[in-house]
Amino acid sequence: MNLINNGKLDFSQLESIIKKPKLFTKDKVNFWQDPYISEHILYAHLDDESDEGSRKYETVIKSVLWLSEYMNMPQGSRLLDLGCGPGLYSEHFHGQGFKVTGIDFSQSSIDYAKEEAKASQYDIEYICQNYLEIDYNNEFDVITLIYGDLCVLSHQERDLLLTKVRKALKPGGYLIFDLFTKQYFKDGHEKQTWYLSQEEGFWKEEEHLLLHEHFKYKKDKVRLEKYTMIMNDGQMQSYHIWKHYFSLKRAKEMMKQHQFNLKDFWSDLCGKPYEIESPWIGIIAQKS
Repeated sequence: MNLINNGKLDFSQLESIIKKPKLFTKDKVNFWQDPYISEHILYAHLDDESDEGSRKYETVIKSVLWLSEYMNMPQGSRLLDLGCGPGLYSEHFHGQGFKVTGIDFSQSSIDYAKEEAKASQYDIEYICQNYLEIDYNNEFDVITLIYGDLCVLSHQERDLLLTKVRKALKPGGYLIFDLFTKQYFKDGHEKQTWYLSQEEGFWKEEEHLLLHEHFKYKKDKVRLEKYTMIMNDGQMQSYHIWKHYFSLKRAKEMMKQHQFNLKDFWSDLCGKPYEIESPWIGIIAQKS
């Protein structure tokens, strides 16, 4: 899309980018596969001063140790880490005796994870793939989906993934995941902000104007972070990050619908007791 038409600014095009999109409208391009953006996603994962990309290193270790002790699985149990990023959780689950497979859609993150595993001589399998396309059958003892990954999917995608996850788990296998709650968005009012990014921004290397919009879909319990880049030649590109939030009741209903037994739940995946005001729900379920 281009804002400039016959040498003039096309206001009708500008108006179209600030309209509230229909629920779960897809981007025209997948930013996970964009080499420049995926590099910056990797940097965010590895930034231990922030929880923007991944949780901080100390929290990752605490979570893996606590979950491993909670499950008390035999050495060599197979674990599938969906949305593994650069392998932060995968490496530590490997250290706890699991045979780990990690899947992520970002080639940059997978390449980094493979290099780290090779350097440390960790026997971890890393695959660059859309995890909605997995096709395993009774192969894993544990499947993890950590840091809200289940919440960024549409309703149809979430149903598809949970169906595939159940198929991939052995009978009695564990599904470990966490969910946003409404409290995660406590300060998230609908808004529009913009700024000029002059060099090496998160989304583009070239100078661009960034419009950031936050939309509510209250009935569907969904929020949208929409980022639109406008380049100096008038070219535009928008990226949509959807975030679905859950109550504990709805999480339980989702597990029942997909034939999982909800074994336990907390305010995180480190064993903090559940509080209704928590921004997160950490859950362990089992294939029934």
